[in-house]
This record gives sequence, structure tokens and C-alpha cells, in this order.
Amino acid sequence: MKKRKRPASLIIRKRSPFLTMIRRGVILMMLWLITGYVIYINVCFLLNVYSDSLVADYLVLNLSFRAYASFALLVLVVAILMIMFGWWRIKRLERKAKDHEQNKA
Repeated sequence: MKKRKRPASLIIRKRSPFLTMIRRGVILMMLWLITGYVIYINVCFLLNVYSDSLVADYLVLNLSFRAYASFALLVLVVAILMIMFGWWRIKRLERKAKDHEQNKA
């Protein structure tokens, strides 16, 4: 009797090149650093800690409650899109794996 493999084990994973992984890592780190700096500026202003550079950065970023609402909405939309894309991609890969197994048999 032939053992059936689980569909999850049939998904083919392609390993990204090293330079691509480094580039993605650098971009991700830059985004986190920018996000952290914006949070730092806001916390400083909430605690009434001011400096010339913080005021200049605050004015350059033009932070306001309307911007917060826009950013929150943007984060929510991106999160929903990522979840939907991930679900669609997994279903597509499962379908491909299933078709691959049927063609093999």
C-alpha cells in the first residue's frame, strides 16, 4: 500500500539568492528604523522633551492626528491585502501540488 504525502510537503520552495536576501534585509531594517524614529519623536513630544533637531524633524514629517489616521488606515489595508494574498498564494500552491501529484500517478 502506498503512503500518501500531505499536500504541505509537496510545496516546492525556491531559495532566494544571497544578495536578494541581503537587499530585503537592508530595506526591512531601514523601514523599521524610520518607524522607530517617528515613534521616538512622538514620545518625546508627548513627554514635553524638545530639542532643535526633534522640532525640525517633527515639522519635516508634518505629523498630525489626521496623518495618524491615514497611516493607521494604510497599515490596516496593507495587512488585509497581505493576508488575502498569502491565503490566495497558499491555495494556489496547494492546487499546483495536487495537480502535480495527479499527473505523476
